[in-house]
Amino acid sequence: MVTIEKKNSTFLFFLNILIALYPLAYILGNLAINLLTAIIIIFALYAFGGKILPSENKNLSILLICFFSYLIIITFFSYWFSEKEPENFLNNFLKSLLYLRYLFLFFIVSIMMEKGFLNLKYFFISAASLSLILGIDLIVQYNLGVDLFGYVQPENLGNRRYSGFFGDELIAGAYLYRFSFFAIFFFCFKKFISRNQIYFFFIMTFIFFLFSILISGNRMPLMLFIFSIFVFSIIEKKLRIISIPVIILIILFSVPIVKTDFKILPGEYKNSISSFYNKSSEIILRSKDIVTNNPLYQHGMIYTDDKKEEFKEATKNKIEFKSGHLKIFNAGITTWKQNKMLGGGLRSFRINCDFKFNVYCAQHSHNYYIEILINTGVIGLLLFLAVGLISLKNFLNFYFSHNLTLIQRCLLIPFFLVIISELMPIRSAGNFFSTFNSTIFFIFLAIVANAKRANAIKSNLKL
Repeated sequence: MVTIEKKNSTFLFFLNILIALYPLAYILGNLAINLLTAIIIIFALYAFGGKILPSENKNLSILLICFFSYLIIITFFSYWFSEKEPENFLNNFLKSLLYLRYLFLFFIVSIMMEKGFLNLKYFFISAASLSLILGIDLIVQYNLGVDLFGYVQPENLGNRRYSGFFGDELIAGAYLYRFSFFAIFFFCFKKFISRNQIYFFFIMTFIFFLFSILISGNRMPLMLFIFSIFVFSIIEKKLRIISIPVIILIILFSVPIVKTDFKILPGEYKNSISSFYNKSSEIILRSKDIVTNNPLYQHGMIYTDDKKEEFKEATKNKIEFKSGHLKIFNAGITTWKQNKMLGGGLRSFRINCDFKFNVYCAQHSHNYYIEILINTGVIGLLLFLAVGLISLKNFLNFYFSHNLTLIQRCLLIPFFLVIISELMPIRSAGNFFSTFNSTIFFIFLAIVANAKRANAIKSNLKL
């Protein structure tokens, strides 16, 4: 067994570099992410002698163990008693066992935080550099139609969505929303920097990434990016002098756009933003009709291809949702109601969902909370909420109750902003249990939950 000590610089450097490779792994795809996670877990288990359970935040660790254990148990019993596609439930049960890798990942990052082994500068360098390259790449593609790596803008996307070096995957905005804050707050590694220099750096990088996410065409990441800056302006009083004016400018820019029905925007963007605004308004206004089972928007008949005309006749007096996301949310709520307390097990949405009027069964429910309700029921959601609230409480208690410098606070802010945005209940999202979302969520959650150990890593600020 390797003895872990501060002086073991080779071990610390290697493990920190591996964690810092996640922004690159996200570009390479799920295989790279899973391979990197496996290497980190194996290496950390060996290096720590299998003792990766954090000694602090015991209640949080217990809740997480309960959440992951419950997911496995409910998925197993769903498979055992399943009458629908039992082979898929078996496959999902095996995936629920493999999902434990995120629990191990959380514990590994947590114990590194506890012992002061986690050097965040490597992650900052990796995330900031790749975000900057992607931002430049998007701007080049926007202006020239081809990016720095030769990817041509697909004709079917017009001039509305750009993906840069992600090619056919339209996830550039989602990537920047998660990783661009490490570039915006990169000034925390400058040993000598004036307040004016901080202001200038913050404003310029914010505008750069705001524009980059805007031209990516990913609308929800754009909203979450702006929301994150709004949250930052609330909790960080020393930078309100620049963050609040930025928010005011965004509002002043947005009001005339909405009032003119988006006509002042360029063609493709006008249609995209207008559609997003109208459908988002419908989701907010009609969500209560889903929860209350308003008969004007519901019908119990299951849709099948051979009963298309019969279905059309039966639902002719019903009001159809215009938003596709609202139909998916409705499908999620309807499916959850089949197993309200216990849930249906991992990835049970596609198996248990039935196509009905205003019910569209997609690959996932496009909302974290609905997805967790479907898979683990009210029990799982309560465990998840408890984990999230304790983590945020730990962070905010430390953030406001300790005499931290602005530089030290900004070292932790990017992780907090992403987590608080990920926990937003009213938003569309990918599948929470996917590799892409779970990996970054549990890594960042571990750092946020153990924020009080930031003092142990403050010596790593110098580049």
